[in-house]
Amino acid sequence: MNNLVKTTITSVEVAQMVGKEHKELLRDIRRYSEQFNESNLALVEFFKENTYIDGKGESRPCFMVTKKGCEFIAHKLTGQKGTEFTAQYINRFHEMENQIQQIPLTDNPGKVANLINVLAKRMDHQGSEPYKSAEMAKLICLQYGIQLPEDFVKVPKYNQMELSDFIGEESNMHKNLKEAH
Repeated sequence: MNNLVKTTITSVEVAQMVGKEHKELLRDIRRYSEQFNESNLALVEFFKENTYIDGKGESRPCFMVTKKGCEFIAHKLTGQKGTEFTAQYINRFHEMENQIQQIPLTDNPGKVANLINVLAKRMDHQGSEPYKSAEMAKLICLQYGIQLPEDFVKVPKYNQMELSDFIGEESNMHKNLKEAH
């Protein structure tokens, strides 16, 4: 089971734990990446490039940090910050490992596929965006211990605007112009 699910946390979470701005941690990890490449070390055992969606709905760079990556960062920290981060990441990974152990692998992946299919059709019928169905499928798979690729869900950068969006905005602009004069 532990071989099927590799646990990582985001560099955003790590930055909060170590009390750094995320951009500073990204800079540090990129520097480590260069040093790993020069030494022919496998970066992916520690850090994996990824993205996340911020509060504005925009895609931002981040890294998925493995337990080894957290240990690496912890060795770079000293004093109280190093002690606090080490305790926090150890607790976080133990928490994730406990959750993984509680997830039973399904003996019948066909039933999981049927469940996903039924829910995807329902969501499609209700007008959900395709990426929302993919998010739902990924969540279901994780609940049954089925690992999907990190980039399984592709969130569109731009959503199609409806003509009604423009009509509503246009009448509001006319109304505001009339009030201003």
